[in-house]
Amino acid sequence: MKPAAMTARHILLMLALCCLAPLAAMADPAADVEQILRDIRQDEPVPQRDDLRRVASINADCAYFEGEYRGIRITVETHPNSSRVASLLLQIPGPDQTRQILPAVARVLGSPQASDPKHAVYGWEWAAYRTASLHYAPGADGQAGFTIVSLFYR
Repeated sequence: MKPAAMTARHILLMLALCCLAPLAAMADPAADVEQILRDIRQDEPVPQRDDLRRVASINADCAYFEGEYRGIRITVETHPNSSRVASLLLQIPGPDQTRQILPAVARVLGSPQASDPKHAVYGWEWAAYRTASLHYAPGADGQAGFTIVSLFYR
């Protein structure tokens, strides 16, 4: 083979790998959601994660963190005057993935106490006003929306 042809093949291979790498990173959002839910636990201190950064707080005396892990947007808020997680919000852009993600969420949180599969809505409730939901929020004007996993106090 000529060196020029070999170089062109290498360039094409590198371009293909660069284009496919982001897709491979988002290949298993269910496993990624499960990992995040295991790492960031309600009422535990906010863990040190490279993908979380502290940002301006919305509520007084609470710390607020944002980040992104393999295409999943992460938002964490602490209890007032505490480093303990009060709420966790995960947003997965694109089409509805609730059915694919539900088994991973259930492995961490247990089976949902409420479900409406037709409308892609699942819910959990525990003592002390803790609650969680998994649902799909469609986008406006036919655009893709977000699959949402949220844990919070009601």
